[in-house]
Amino acid sequence: MSSTAGVLPENAPTRAETERARWPKYDAFAFISGGATYLDDIEPAGTLHMAVVRSPVAHGKLLGVDVGRALAMDGVVAALDGREAARHLAPMPYVQNPEDIDARTFSVPALAVDELRWLGEPVAVVVAESAPLAQAAAAAVRVRHEELRPVLDLDELGVDPFDDEERFADLVLAANDFTRGDTGSAFASAPHSLRSTVRIARSSTAPMEPRGYLASWDSDGRLTVHASHQQPFQLRWELSQVLRMPEDSIRVVVPQVGGSFGLKMTGFGEEPLVCLLSKLTGRPVKFVESRAECFLGGGREQIHRAAVAFDDQGRLLALRDHITIPVGAASTSPGWRMAYVTAATFPSAYDIPAVEIRSRVLLTNQPPWHSCRGYGKDTAIVVIERLLDMVAAHLGLDPADVRRRNLLPSDRLPHRLPSGYLIDSGDFGALLDRALTLADYRPVKGTRAADPENDVVEGVGIAFEITPEGGGHPSGPLRTAPRPTAPAPETATVSVNTDGRVEVRSGVTNPGGGNDTSLAQLAADELGTTRAMVTVVQGDTDRVPPGTGHASSRATAVGGAAVVLAARDVASRLRARAAERTGARPDEITLVGGRVEVGRRPVMTLADLCSDLHSTAGAADLTATRSYVPQTQPGLNDNEEYRYTYPYVSSGVYVARVLVDLATGKTTITGLVAVHDCGRVINPTLVEGQMHGAMATGAGLALFEESLSDTDGSPLTSTFKHYLLPRANDLPSMVVEHIETPSPHTLLGAKGAGEAGVGGTMAAVLNAVANALGPGCPPPTALPLTPPRVLDLLARAHGSVKP
Repeated sequence: MSSTAGVLPENAPTRAETERARWPKYDAFAFISGGATYLDDIEPAGTLHMAVVRSPVAHGKLLGVDVGRALAMDGVVAALDGREAARHLAPMPYVQNPEDIDARTFSVPALAVDELRWLGEPVAVVVAESAPLAQAAAAAVRVRHEELRPVLDLDELGVDPFDDEERFADLVLAANDFTRGDTGSAFASAPHSLRSTVRIARSSTAPMEPRGYLASWDSDGRLTVHASHQQPFQLRWELSQVLRMPEDSIRVVVPQVGGSFGLKMTGFGEEPLVCLLSKLTGRPVKFVESRAECFLGGGREQIHRAAVAFDDQGRLLALRDHITIPVGAASTSPGWRMAYVTAATFPSAYDIPAVEIRSRVLLTNQPPWHSCRGYGKDTAIVVIERLLDMVAAHLGLDPADVRRRNLLPSDRLPHRLPSGYLIDSGDFGALLDRALTLADYRPVKGTRAADPENDVVEGVGIAFEITPEGGGHPSGPLRTAPRPTAPAPETATVSVNTDGRVEVRSGVTNPGGGNDTSLAQLAADELGTTRAMVTVVQGDTDRVPPGTGHASSRATAVGGAAVVLAARDVASRLRARAAERTGARPDEITLVGGRVEVGRRPVMTLADLCSDLHSTAGAADLTATRSYVPQTQPGLNDNEEYRYTYPYVSSGVYVARVLVDLATGKTTITGLVAVHDCGRVINPTLVEGQMHGAMATGAGLALFEESLSDTDGSPLTSTFKHYLLPRANDLPSMVVEHIETPSPHTLLGAKGAGEAGVGGTMAAVLNAVANALGPGCPPPTALPLTPPRVLDLLARAHGSVKP
């Protein structure tokens, strides 16, 4: 209930209670009750619907597109092929410039013009009076093509890219090598070494709500785009480039979003196409992709040919990993950059004297990668953690002891990785010890029989994870010459009305995680007010200051810092005015619980003070705008600073327990424990929710999730019937605790909580299954560990029924 001006709120929390309160999400009830307003719920009068005609082949020459039959259908208003669209639209721009990490750039049109590069690539669009009619008309469009042999499976080429780089030259999008020390000498002199090939399957983000856009133009030529999107200012900049119009002539509005997980960034041709068709028809045009279209994209697929050298105690002496990463067709979506981040994250938090990481990012005729939660860090964690368990098994040691012997001690932080990424802070030993205690961990050699009569065996696995976070590549108004400042700033405006109500406007967006609640909490704490008195405005480029939206776990750590700075400015003015009225010094004034206190004695309500200040000084004195950029890493030049845009690193330890049915190959997770360090925790409830979601994602990627296609590139997982996500009954009750080591690089001491948990859970589950299967079975090194893959491992163990 809102407080009334002039009345002190009852049971107002203290400043410390507000700061640490487990405030529930502002919009939680709207989401769970079906009351949220999503993109598809918005339909102005006269709205037309767009459907996309897609390439029927993975690779080919586009000879022509015949839209005649579609245009002849009743209710069809317009149709465009790539050649016509190219008359109006510039190529899609890169929000993140590939050249900054030595990657190649390509001209990518919104619709294919001459070449078909992947099965499902947009070739033409049709606009009709209804969505079903548009889809029927799209099916009537004829695409003439000459099919060419596609590159879909790198194994079919029969050659390792590192053995014949000349043959792969045309396919290489990027080549990134990171080294430290002399790996050759280290391997030659080491008492032990082992190697393994780790494969991680292509997977989808699979948000509940697919992508969607609604475009309309006003009589003055101004464009408004409603979009289910996580980065409205980047979208506005992209549209200004493709449509060749000023950014300030475009408004992007983001309604409530049903999840994103990296999918809803820039780089999709449908974004400018709805705008163009709205302009050509003079009516609003909407596009909402189908679930099958949503499943076309993906990411994470990688092949790691890795090796480690180590001593008798399990101390790692050298790490070598040659990574082949097929990212699909060229795209301006930032998904391809995940490949760079994977290589740059090695060797995680481990102290390894000699490291050689070589990464080859290859173009194929699969659909382009889009961004995925974890953003490449998750896959690096899977590989290094699998190797550590293999070292422990080789030496007969406890996997926990092997990790303890190799983790960087706190007095070695900050620590720079071979790539240049900086681990800013942490207490890795404390994380490991607490996780092992919380999980009641006991080392298991071989297999413990959980139910011998039913051929079910139990295993336990642990994994350590780091997640570099806080990166942000500026676009549009955030760009500076000759290159953007990195990481990008976040900006917030905080204003207080005459009745003491607070409005926070932020360039951060909220695709469902609840960061608006954290921003409100921070503002309330600085201004000494209550939850009911704070409103947060996000996702409207006309109403909020520029920002990077939602990416890289920076909403609270960076966006929240901007809110705090702006709120402090307003609070300072309020205290100065209160001092004038009471005769006290400003430093004696406290704002708490919606009231003004002098020496813990209430003297007036915050509403009274705000009304007074408005009447004497005006609204300007109760509004402040501040920007915040995390502390950058010392000693970097401009180019390095753009590459190494992660100012803080979260960390955690994950323990998984599993049961593996040897008859069916099914794995059941019976326990998941995480001890996590994301710096200062603002709202424990929201952070735990993020962790639960990330751990569920990691469990799904470890056991179920895989984007499959036929030999011609046709998708085989285009519905949730075939692309399996973990259900509630597939997951145990999760236990999450936090250890806080504040980041020295952020105002609040906060780090990121949005991506942590994916890779750690994947690796812990993988190691738990390996532990269950025991030393008599080949070690599992491919994800996901579906029942057929587990049964294959058992069959390869000389046909034994039990390991």
